[in-house]
Amino acid sequence: MPAVEAIQLTRAFGAKLAVDHLDLCVDEGEFYGFLGPNGAGKSTTIKMLVGLLRPTSGQARIAGIDIWQEPLRAKQLIGVLPEGLSLYERLTAREFVRFVGAMYGLSRQDAAQRADELLAVMALDADADKLIVDYSQGMRKKTALAAAIIHTPRVLFLDEPFEGIDAISGRAIRNVLQRLRERGTTIFFSSHILEVVER
Repeated sequence: MPAVEAIQLTRAFGAKLAVDHLDLCVDEGEFYGFLGPNGAGKSTTIKMLVGLLRPTSGQARIAGIDIWQEPLRAKQLIGVLPEGLSLYERLTAREFVRFVGAMYGLSRQDAAQRADELLAVMALDADADKLIVDYSQGMRKKTALAAAIIHTPRVLFLDEPFEGIDAISGRAIRNVLQRLRERGTTIFFSSHILEVVER
C-alpha cells in the first residue's frame, strides 16, 4: 500500500488552476523529491495531501486512508514542516514541542522525554528554554522539525525545509532526515532546487 497517494488531485483558485489532475504514488520508506519552480503548485499540493486545503476535486490518501473522509486517523500518521512556519512564539522551544506531543496523544512523561531528546539532536538543548520569538530562522526550523516528528510519524512532509537557513542548521536537519530514513519513515520533500534534493 502506498504511503502517499493522490488521485486526480485538483485545486483551482477562481480561474487559476494551481494543481491540475495530479496522480501521484509514493511507496513506504521512500525519500520522494517533489521538484518544481516557485509557483508550480508544490505547497498547494502538500496542503491538500496533509488536510490543510480542500481540493476542488480528486482524492488524497495517507497509507490508504482518505485524508478528507477520515482526517484524524490519517493525520496521526503524518508530520508536517510547512513552508510558512506558524509557531507559538511566546512559548519556549521545549514548551512548544511538548505541547505538540500532547496534541498527538503522547503522555506528559513521553512528550517531555521525546522533546528533550529531539531538542538535543537538533542542537537546541542549550537554548530550549528561550522564547521562540527570540530564535533565528534556522532555530525555528529545527524546532518545527522536532515538533513534526515527536510522535514518530510514518510519513513526513517537508516544504522547502532548507529555505533561508544557515549551513549548520541545514546539516543538523539533514542528519535527522538520514536517521528517519534509516528507520523507514517516508519523506515527501519539496524544493525548487534539484541540487538540494539530490544532496
